[in-house]
Amino acid sequence: MKRVWMAAALLGVAPLAGATDLMDAWRAARGYDAAFAASRSALTAGREKTNQGNALLLPQVTLSGNAGVASTDYQAGQATLLNPNYDMHGNQYGLKVTAAQPIYRADAFVGSDQLKKQADQAEVQFRSAEQDLILRVAKAYFEVIAAEEAVRFSAAQKAAVAQQLAQAKKSFEVGTATITDTHEAQARYDSIIATEINAQNDLEVKRNAFTQLTNQDPTVLAKISTQLEPSPPQPNSMADWLVRADTGSLAIAGQKLGLDIATRQIDRYRVSTAPTLDLVASYGSDWAGDGLARGGTGTDRTSNGLIGLQLSIPLFTGGNRSSQFREAIALEEQQRQTLEATRRDAAQSTKQAFLGVQNGAAQVRALEQAEVSAKSSLESTKLGRDVGVRTTVDVLNAEQNYYQTRFNLVVTRYQYLFARLQLAAAVGALDEAQLQDINRWLDSNPVLRNGLSGTQ
Repeated sequence: MKRVWMAAALLGVAPLAGATDLMDAWRAARGYDAAFAASRSALTAGREKTNQGNALLLPQVTLSGNAGVASTDYQAGQATLLNPNYDMHGNQYGLKVTAAQPIYRADAFVGSDQLKKQADQAEVQFRSAEQDLILRVAKAYFEVIAAEEAVRFSAAQKAAVAQQLAQAKKSFEVGTATITDTHEAQARYDSIIATEINAQNDLEVKRNAFTQLTNQDPTVLAKISTQLEPSPPQPNSMADWLVRADTGSLAIAGQKLGLDIATRQIDRYRVSTAPTLDLVASYGSDWAGDGLARGGTGTDRTSNGLIGLQLSIPLFTGGNRSSQFREAIALEEQQRQTLEATRRDAAQSTKQAFLGVQNGAAQVRALEQAEVSAKSSLESTKLGRDVGVRTTVDVLNAEQNYYQTRFNLVVTRYQYLFARLQLAAAVGALDEAQLQDINRWLDSNPVLRNGLSGTQ
C-alpha cells in the first residue's frame, strides 16, 4: 500500500480508496492512545473521592479479637482454707465489635467537601485531556497532509525545472541561449533534488507520529476541500472571546478548584483543635480456657456492652498543627498566584487562536488571489522567453513563485482549521461536535487529481 501511495504521490495522483478523516482518526486515538487511557483511569480514581468524602460522615464499625496464654501465681500472706495459694495458667480469648457515628467533627465536614472538590477537579482534568487529544490528533493529521503536499510540491517543481533544463540545453546547442541559463537550471534542479529528499524524510517522520497516536494507516488521509470558504470568528470580537475564556477555560476551571481545595486545607487545620463528639457503641466477650477458670475447670466468660457519647478535645500536638497550618496558608497563596498565571496564559492563548482564525481567513483569500496572479505571471514569463524578452532564469523564478504560492495556500488552509480548534479549546468548548464541524471541510472520498492538491 505504501509503495502504491508513493508512486501516486510522485505522479501527483491521489488514491481512489476511501480515506481516513479526522473523525476516524479521533475515534481510533480514543481507544489507542496510552496517555488518554491513563487520563481515563485517573478519572475513575478521581470519582472515588466522592465516596471517600461521604465515608467520613458515616458510621465506622470495627471487629477486634485477641488470643493468648496467661498464667497467675498467687501466694497468700497467710494461707488459709478460704484463701489458699494457687498457680493457674491457660488460654485466654476476647472478641469485641465497636461502632462509632460522628455527631460533630468539623474536620470531617471540611475533609468531605475537600474530597468532593477533588472529584470535580478530576472531571475537569479528563475533559481537558479530551481536548488535548483532539488537538494532538488534528495536529498530527494536518502535519501529515502538509508533509504530503511538500512532497508533491517538490515533485511537481522538479518536473517543471527538468523541462526548463532540457530546453535550456537545447537552446544553448542551437546558439539561442547562453551557458548561464543551463547552469542556472542545473543548479536549481540539483537544489530541488535535495529538497525532495528532505521532504520525503519529513513525511515519514510525520506519518510515524500519526500512527503512534492513532494506529491508523497514514497514507490514506482525506484532503482538504478546495471549496473551503473561510470566515472570521463568530462573534468577530476578541473581547467577547476573552470573556468566554475567563468563564469557560478548562485550565482556569481546574485551577480554581485547586485553589478551593487549598483553602479547605487551611480550614481543616484551623478546626483541628475543635472538640469532636461521637456516638459510640460496643459489645464484647472475654473468656478463659481450662486452667484459668475459677475452680480450676470449665470456662469463665464475661460479656459487656456499652452505648454512649464520646467527647475528645485536642490540647497539644507538639507544634505540628501550627506548622501544617502555616504550610497550608503558603500553599493556598501558591495556588492563588498559579490561578492568576493560568488566567493570563488562557487570555494569551485565546488572543493567538482568535488572530489565527481571523488572519487565517484573510490569508486564504489573499493566497487564492495570489495563486491566480502567480499562474498568470508564469504564463507571461514563458511567453516572454519565447519571444526573447525574458530568460530561462526568469521562468525558473516564476515557476518557483507559482508552486510556492500554491503550497502556501494549502498549508494556510490547514492552519486556519487548526486555529479554529485551538480557539474552541481556549474557551473550553472543544468537543467531538466541534471536530465534526471541521471534518466537514475534508474530502473523505478523494478522486483522481492532477498536479498539486487543490488543482481546480
